[in-house]
This record gives sequence, C-alpha cells and structure tokens, in this order.
Amino acid sequence: MKIPPGHHEDDDEVRPFYRTSYGDIGVVIIAACCTLAFILMMILPSPIAKYEKAKALQAEKDRKEAIQKAVSSGEVSVGISPGRR
Repeated sequence: MKIPPGHHEDDDEVRPFYRTSYGDIGVVIIAACCTLAFILMMILPSPIAKYEKAKALQAEKDRKEAIQKAVSSGEVSVGISPGRR
C-alpha cells in the first residue's frame, strides 16, 4: 500500500492530543461556548422583562395614588354601582 504524497509514516509533529490539530480543538471549544451561552439565555430571566414588570408596577402604584388623592379630596366617591339588568 502506497502512502499518499505529503504524508509520512513517521509523524514527528507534536500535537496537543492524539491525532487532533489545534483547529479541531478550537471548533470544539467554540461550540461548547455557544451551547453554554444558549443554555444561560434560556435559564436566566430577561432584563427587558424585569424592566417591563417594574414599569407596570410603577404605573399601577401611580394609578392607585391618583385614585386615593381624588377620593380623599372629595372629588370622587367610591361606591358600588347597581348592576345592569
């Protein structure tokens, strides 16, 4: 059996792991980092969702304060309106 040109039977090149090159190891490391980033994006809460929740809570608080201010000054009375029939 002939050895293809450019390939030597005596491979004296130092490799980091058995029969792997630095490029192969780099691809594996990049894929692992992408996988880890994807998993963290799925697990951790979104900062946009936190902002929207805080904004909604603040709007609700402002609404309640405005209603309380109107009721305490006598501008609006709070009561139960009769049901429609």
